[in-house]
Amino acid sequence: MTEIIWTTHLKERSRERGIDPGLVDRAIRFPDRVERSHTTNSSKHIKIVGDKQIVAAVKRDSGNWIVTSVWSKPYYGRSKYKKPLIERLVYRLVLWFEHLVRRSLHF
Repeated sequence: MTEIIWTTHLKERSRERGIDPGLVDRAIRFPDRVERSHTTNSSKHIKIVGDKQIVAAVKRDSGNWIVTSVWSKPYYGRSKYKKPLIERLVYRLVLWFEHLVRRSLHF
């Protein structure tokens, strides 16, 4: 199994920047996007969480992930992922109910 190795630098940066270690772990294991770094031989694992992007600098070493730094930046785009099914169903149900109420008030 792949292990995530946290460097001391990563722990310090995560704490300084107020980034939850659980979000860092999700960004590494389940990134929305992975980009190659132009300056080093690492890659950037990017996870979109709300209106922020969590970016983790990751190097591969014999099957393990060595994470050297982490930062966050604003995210202004729309998420390509849909809302959960139950949330969409409840929203449609509320709209349908509103439609029925409005129609019954007009007659």
